[in-house]
Amino acid sequence: MGNMGRKRQNQRFWPTLLLSAFVCSGLSGCIENDIPFEIVPGNITAMEIRGAEDLTLDNTARTIALTLSDTVDLRRVYLRDFRITPEARMVDNVTGLEMDTLDSYYLDLTQGSEKYEIPVDKTYGFTVITYQDYAWALQAQQNIARSFVLAGGVQIGEAKFSAVDYSVTAYVPESVSLSDLEVQELRLGPSNSTMAWVAPDGTERIVGKEVELNSIRDWNLPQKFIVRFFDIEQTWTVTVEQSMQYITEMAVNPWAKFAYLSAQGLTSAGDCGFQVRKAGAGDDAWRNVVGVEVNGGKFSAVAKDLEPETNYEARGVIGENYGDPVAFKTDGEIRVANLDFNTWTQKGKTWFPNADAANSYWATGNEGVTIYMDPNSVPVEGAGNAVEGKAARLTTLGDVLVVGIAAGNLFTGTYSTNMGNPAASAVMGRPYTGRPTHMTGWYKYTPQVVTTEGNNKSPQKHPDAVGKMDYCSIYIRLEDWGTATVRPANVKVIAEAKLEDDQVVAEYKQFDLQLAYNDITTKPTHIVIVASSSRYGEDFCGGPGSELFVDQFALGFDFD
Repeated sequence: MGNMGRKRQNQRFWPTLLLSAFVCSGLSGCIENDIPFEIVPGNITAMEIRGAEDLTLDNTARTIALTLSDTVDLRRVYLRDFRITPEARMVDNVTGLEMDTLDSYYLDLTQGSEKYEIPVDKTYGFTVITYQDYAWALQAQQNIARSFVLAGGVQIGEAKFSAVDYSVTAYVPESVSLSDLEVQELRLGPSNSTMAWVAPDGTERIVGKEVELNSIRDWNLPQKFIVRFFDIEQTWTVTVEQSMQYITEMAVNPWAKFAYLSAQGLTSAGDCGFQVRKAGAGDDAWRNVVGVEVNGGKFSAVAKDLEPETNYEARGVIGENYGDPVAFKTDGEIRVANLDFNTWTQKGKTWFPNADAANSYWATGNEGVTIYMDPNSVPVEGAGNAVEGKAARLTTLGDVLVVGIAAGNLFTGTYSTNMGNPAASAVMGRPYTGRPTHMTGWYKYTPQVVTTEGNNKSPQKHPDAVGKMDYCSIYIRLEDWGTATVRPANVKVIAEAKLEDDQVVAEYKQFDLQLAYNDITTKPTHIVIVASSSRYGEDFCGGPGSELFVDQFALGFDFD
């Protein structure tokens, strides 16, 4: 792990002037030095683990999210390298070893468990030590693609797996004999494992070499299989049972005006579908859901044209067979205050897009700009300036002290001028739990030529933009901050949509941004909506004089 230059002498931060201690001498006695310790966050800024399919560091929540390939031995996970705060130390909380002094390191993610698994009740973690101790949690998982599929379309839904007691259960209708079933697919271990069948006489026969799966046909009794990988041996019990229920695992994911429906079942027994009705309605109120998709033993659809904040029931249908109704309630159409930009207040020279003369739900960079000149994010109204009521006019300014360029902007979040780090003045995001599907609005734009790539205070520079026409930027992003109250460095983006334009739009033009969801299950905790006269304005890059007008934004919740 030495190739990133972390190895150093075993040391801790002990500065001479920052000790809260008693300094004693024979002549003067004891003098208390109460100067506080400096606050230096203990961050992990990079980490490399062999066999990692995904690895995400969050320096706000201090978590490491790790997904390992199924061929990695959980007892010997090779930590190839890492970076931490300069001059800090890192300790493995499980072994107690100081890791930054070692040339190689292996993690035992089973933590010595008798079972080959990542314990759910014991957290693997590290401590990064500066003047303070910062505890980090490793959230690891290893996905093994297990499967058991019977041929001939006789299986009801997907088989149920338990990696705790190494058992598998599949279901068939009562009309199907257990004496003559053909196995189409069986996977129980990682991709580097071997599997042996335990024959009725107790002998082991290697699957694929000494016996074929489709020759194991009598399932009146459970069958035993032995899976081997590394030095691990697991004995799995595979059972097939008869069932009267043709439809199982019914699930509903309700949004404001629609709901995702899914179920499992004997999809070969007839047409698969779903029905929906309002809670408490009679049998004649059931209506069919259109657009059903069938995939193996699963089927799914989207129930549309639902009413917000309303109680419903849904059920699966296969042929003449009906599943048990599942109750659900649709979400509300959660709105964002002042999304039409009609409310503004002024304090001194500074305009605020809120009713309280502060950067409350909405914010701008006006407080930083008005230190030197007039605000560049202001309300306008009247014919040609606004579509209805008031609108926002956002203008990119040049020759601004300290930063050079100041784009006109409007965003959900907070603003507090930071002269030492101007890029940190704006913090995006406000609490929000709705799930809109699109955002509409109106804009017009006059771009100018970009004159600067940024400055020495820019988070990043854009040399390729210089000499070209500026772009305006309008975007919406839904984020999941978990339990954090401060926006995490590696925030999870639930959905987003963006408009960028470098053309002259002389008259107001309507836009419709369709949100692309990365996760349709998790609800967001925060919303980011931004309008800027220069798309790289946060990096102090733009064209002086670029001017963007925006008005009448709105959120839509229909399924498109």
